[in-house]
Amino acid sequence: MVQPLRRLALLAAGLAAALATPAQAAQGAPAAHAAPARASTPNEQARFLAGLDVPADSPLAALAARPEWKDHVAELQKDWPTLGARLDKEGEWQATELAPRIKRDAKVIYLFGGPDAANVVRLFPDAPAYLLAGLEPVGSLQPPETMKPEEVQAALKALSFALRTTIPSSFFRTSEMGKDLQGRGIRGVLPVLYLFLARSGAEVLDSRRFEVDAAGVAHDRGPAEAYGAGVPGVRVTFRFPGRAAQELSYVRIDLGDEALAKTPGFFTWLGGWGPANGFLKAASFILHDNHFSKPRAFLLRTCGAILQEDSGIPFNRFGKAWDFTCFGKYTTPRKPFQRAYQADLDKACSEQPARPLPFVIGYRHAEDSNLLLAVKRPGASAADAMAAPGPAARPAAPKRKAGAEEKPAEKGDKADEAKPAAPVEAAAPTTTEAPSSTETEAPTTTPAATPTQPSSAP
Repeated sequence: MVQPLRRLALLAAGLAAALATPAQAAQGAPAAHAAPARASTPNEQARFLAGLDVPADSPLAALAARPEWKDHVAELQKDWPTLGARLDKEGEWQATELAPRIKRDAKVIYLFGGPDAANVVRLFPDAPAYLLAGLEPVGSLQPPETMKPEEVQAALKALSFALRTTIPSSFFRTSEMGKDLQGRGIRGVLPVLYLFLARSGAEVLDSRRFEVDAAGVAHDRGPAEAYGAGVPGVRVTFRFPGRAAQELSYVRIDLGDEALAKTPGFFTWLGGWGPANGFLKAASFILHDNHFSKPRAFLLRTCGAILQEDSGIPFNRFGKAWDFTCFGKYTTPRKPFQRAYQADLDKACSEQPARPLPFVIGYRHAEDSNLLLAVKRPGASAADAMAAPGPAARPAAPKRKAGAEEKPAEKGDKADEAKPAAPVEAAAPTTTEAPSSTETEAPTTTPAATPTQPSSAP
């Protein structure tokens, strides 16, 4: 009888343990191993980088309570109100002036845009997908909670420093971005995209790395998989409240004609985005140069509409298939771009009714910011989209009236916003440490004899 009774006692004990409440089970029971903490979500990471509050139960909550994060928030807040006000004006303008004139739900191609998610999302809010291209490395974003506090502090400082001329001005300086965002863990364009999307009010859902091969096929790349010889990129999925999810892709590519010969699949792949809306801003007038004839021809051939300020495609390169609408006031470009004055653009815009532009854009002041909207007529051929081949004209600019160059920006604009950038240096990214295999990207170079590729920004 002893053995059956012992078995019955063990069974009863097991049943009692199974029915016990958590509090009862904890009394007198050996401590169990705590469940591993969850990883931070992409949206929590984006909000953390953007200096926005994270949930109290987030793995990043402890880091957000540290003084270095609060310093990061204070640094961003110095200039973000200026950018936010400008983006609000852009949003109001696009709703009344831009949206009625274009196919609102077309994809958007923003060559030379760098990490400038803020402007393109605000000006084209209904696009299902955006493509940004620049010379800055794609980068990576390690969950901050897995990094040492001093590593997070260094990364936040580098991010704030990299944006020192970006948030208050209207363009990125490629050489600065390449040098500043070369740390480990939080590096390159990806964290900047997260920051701008979160600050714009979006929820970041996911990001995936990809690579476009020589045949024009995009292949997903895992988090630990190195990029090969193709065009490296990252695709970020995000959502605004009450709207469907959208995608923003960034690719690192040299868009000079000579360099594009080494990445023949890029425009094959991107051609599948058409007919798209094109956007060009703070492009250093590089498409006026025939060393960049391929991206110029691609945009004219592929886009159904192109919105640009005067540093984009030369007016004389548009063929007879386009209708034009001018906004703001076109005048001689500011230093150092005076030689890019376009008499034909000046004449075309002066013959149209005045349409104000309520925000600063590109290398301009408030009084001479301008945008040109070119809309391709339905059924137009590729031949009609482009003017006959020939050298891009660069006539000498007429003299600006005395004092015009020194006129200050409008009230509320930062001084840097009114100053044009010198041509940027497309230097290869440098770092004191070799990048990890998950961060490796094929280097891009620009021939020394050709103009260097810019990147835009808020």
